[in-house]
Amino acid sequence: MAERHRYTAAQLEQYFDRIALPKSKRIFNVADLSDDDKLAYLNLLQKHELCKVPWENLTQHYSWHRVINVKPQHLFNKIVPHAGRGGYCMEANHFFHTVLLSLGFNAYMAGARIHRGEGLYGGWTHVVNLVTIARTKYLLDGGFGPQGPSRPMPLNIGETQTQIEPAEMRVVYEAIPQMLDRSQRVWIYQHRNEKTGDWVAMYNFTELEFIPTDIESMNMAPWKSANTFFTHKVVAVRFTTSGEPDEEPGTPKEAAFEGEIDGSLTLNQDVLKWRRNGNKVLEVKFTNDGERVLALEKYFGITFAEEDLEAIRGSAGEVGGKVMGVE
Repeated sequence: MAERHRYTAAQLEQYFDRIALPKSKRIFNVADLSDDDKLAYLNLLQKHELCKVPWENLTQHYSWHRVINVKPQHLFNKIVPHAGRGGYCMEANHFFHTVLLSLGFNAYMAGARIHRGEGLYGGWTHVVNLVTIARTKYLLDGGFGPQGPSRPMPLNIGETQTQIEPAEMRVVYEAIPQMLDRSQRVWIYQHRNEKTGDWVAMYNFTELEFIPTDIESMNMAPWKSANTFFTHKVVAVRFTTSGEPDEEPGTPKEAAFEGEIDGSLTLNQDVLKWRRNGNKVLEVKFTNDGERVLALEKYFGITFAEEDLEAIRGSAGEVGGKVMGVE
């Protein structure tokens, strides 16, 4: 049996505090739950995870070391004690994977390729979780962005589900254009903004298990590649619930989770947008890095040490920053 890192009961208690899970709903081992209760608990955990642990690349820009470590214990130390922090896919989804294993779910990770347009895909630069309950596999992804799955999604070909009303999501199972062997098939996660819109491929994945050393190897692309936006642009995305106020959302408190997921907050370099049920309710344009730092605290609950704020100054990721040699 493969040895995998698991968080202790004490660490899971800290994690539940971090994601604002009510004490009355905390379960530390799902082994004795019915299949229906397992699925309900999985949905609950994914909702809290999506709203409390954002997809973000802040370590690449707001840290003196800029090291992305995807080992489970480091991820716990990065995410759990620090309000609002998350990571990009190799971090957020590997962290959640370790949580799921620690709770006794039948879960494993699978590699994914991001869609680049015109039906073409990049290499293995994304990772998702697959959880099996009652012989049905569910896709979970807390590390993709505002078009990602908003709840555990069964791998049922062509079955349409609500993503964030009015947007929809589905998976299909087919070959992609780059494949020479047309008999091979992969799962393709698709999204559309409204019921009458065109389906747009987001990424494809297989059911082949990816192990932790695969994740460490794959992590080099978003961490180090000059061809990825991660290395020169600051991004952060978290989902929001109908229980969050428009004015001062911060990082959602326990009461906010009485509502359902209704939108997403997206920070893309020098712009922050909040969309709820397909409508833009907020847009903020930053003129300097101090404004962005304040927005990260206000809308995500994220704060930085002074040495980490210093790290971004003069870099391309800074709001208004100049690329070296360009005036």
